[in-house]
Amino acid sequence: MSKYRFLYAYWLVPAYLLFLIFQQATVYTSSQDTYENGTSYLAEVTDFDIKQIAAQSNGYVDIRFETDEGKLIERRLTLSIQMAQKLMESSNIPIRYKEGNAQEIVLFPTYDIQRSTSLFNMSVAIIGLIIAGAAGFFLNRYVKRKAANANEDKFNIERVD
Repeated sequence: MSKYRFLYAYWLVPAYLLFLIFQQATVYTSSQDTYENGTSYLAEVTDFDIKQIAAQSNGYVDIRFETDEGKLIERRLTLSIQMAQKLMESSNIPIRYKEGNAQEIVLFPTYDIQRSTSLFNMSVAIIGLIIAGAAGFFLNRYVKRKAANANEDKFNIERVD
């Protein structure tokens, strides 16, 4: 077997990008479904923090609310810095909740940012998939050519008694 055959593992990159596209599409459609068909609640903010580490900034918000069935729900939601800025001074946040959905909770003030972020992530992954697919095509041609022309040493083992 030619050593070039291991280059076929490159196809894990486009497979991962395809996974990201489906994951972001799920986030987009699920958050849209929760926003349109979920039940509205007013969630209490129990904790809020923004982390600024070098070139990376993000935060989280801990919310608590009670459903119509009397079930108390507490969640920690991770936020980008743009989302966190919209929620900084809030002690209560209007939300939509749909149990069992992939995105069960949608925050009203950050819904547009969440939706546009998932669309942007999906489009970047699609562009990456197109580029990775084209590179994979040429890599396949290279591997086939090298495997066909490989002059590996062939050993004949003889038993000498």
